[in-house]
Amino acid sequence: MKKTIFTIFKLITLFVFCFSVKAQTVWAGKSTINANTGTSPYSIASGFIDGDALPDIIIGTYNGNTIEWYKNNGDNTFTFQSAITNSLSGIGGLKLADLNGDTFLDVLAAGYNNDKLVWFFNDGSGNFSVENVISSAISGASGVALGDINGDTIIDLAITAYDADEVVWFSNDGLGSFTLESEKIDDTLNAPGVVQLSDIDNDGDLDALVATAAYGADVIEIFRNNLVPSGTVSFTKDLTSVATGKTGIFNASFVDLDGDSNLDILATEVSFGGGPTGNLYWYEDNGSGFTETTFTTSIANPAVAQFSDIDADGLKDIILSSGSSGGGNDLVWFKNNGAGSFGSETVIDNTQSQAFVFAVTDFDNDGDNDIASCAFNQNDLNYFENQLESLGIPTFTNNSFKIFPNPTKGILNFEGMDESPIFVSITDALGKTVLKTLQNSNESLDVSELANGIYSITVNGRFTSKIIKE
Repeated sequence: MKKTIFTIFKLITLFVFCFSVKAQTVWAGKSTINANTGTSPYSIASGFIDGDALPDIIIGTYNGNTIEWYKNNGDNTFTFQSAITNSLSGIGGLKLADLNGDTFLDVLAAGYNNDKLVWFFNDGSGNFSVENVISSAISGASGVALGDINGDTIIDLAITAYDADEVVWFSNDGLGSFTLESEKIDDTLNAPGVVQLSDIDNDGDLDALVATAAYGADVIEIFRNNLVPSGTVSFTKDLTSVATGKTGIFNASFVDLDGDSNLDILATEVSFGGGPTGNLYWYEDNGSGFTETTFTTSIANPAVAQFSDIDADGLKDIILSSGSSGGGNDLVWFKNNGAGSFGSETVIDNTQSQAFVFAVTDFDNDGDNDIASCAFNQNDLNYFENQLESLGIPTFTNNSFKIFPNPTKGILNFEGMDESPIFVSITDALGKTVLKTLQNSNESLDVSELANGIYSITVNGRFTSKIIKE
């Protein structure tokens, strides 16, 4: 018999406002993209699916067993394109990533009820292939993470087998052919539901963060990758747990909450099924273990917490969703004041029921991050536009500041920037920073070493655009 699981998966034209003073985030009312999705939407991802410069949306439904993609029209509306044909049951794990090296975002999906992990090839225009089966033997396929695990610069994947009490990983040959590796990340934990990959110890390889969701005596653990300098992949669990004795760790991720360049852990305890009230936690590494901080929130059963800049001040804030059904706040955010200080929660929405998952990105390319979310109980896909308002007199530089050529084969130029030097940061489709530099604004930037694909570029923490490296 399957264990009961409500495991969550996180899932990814320049228009710039340069504010001379502070700004205030105001949210437009809920706009429902689709009020009749497949039953129980339970996973979401965003990315550039059809080759234009507008991030699209893809969702998976747990009881409807549908994978649906929605085209961004560029005017804060989205159009349902098609359901991707699949044989999955209980879709919970869902990711967008270039799995075969052609620069287009493919779909990776997991079916909990029939133990399957599959991927769908994207031709670059949003046309998807039939499913390519990676495995049909992952008992309770649930949490999925992507990253280069074995150091060959190709995206591999890790997945939790919730019912088998193990976390396994598959190497990728770069063309979308995956091999189950015999060296597991873990097979000691009860009911692992969350896995995330990041280099927590700065040794050049990806470590694993694993959390359990047995809804009693749950834990958060770190498994360190021994790839460097050994040359082969193996994982060793830290002697000290990040957390123990929890009741349903629904979501956990590596993030730098206090800006000290060391990765912290942001986690939610959903306490689903009538247990005690859940919590939103911050775990700070104190050198001999982790110090726990609990955020004060009106959400009784926190589902997913994400770390993203909401008010365009250069600091990433916390956005939190609710796993509770019925009335109550469903989306809130905590302003980052810097140095590990966060403001009290601000409500974004209280009209959804079980907003288990959401995606944060600048959907309308106006320089601030918007939110798309799924309401599990209502079979809804909803959208919230961020209408960032200036509290002073803004200087609009969208017509003068340019980054070109775009697409580029190797050189980027900057024009219309009245500040120098400038700090440039480039991140890939998985959110990994691949380039950082401080340079004069009249200098060209060499990006020829980047792999072909779509990247986000940020200048001085404010000006953000998408670039295509050919």
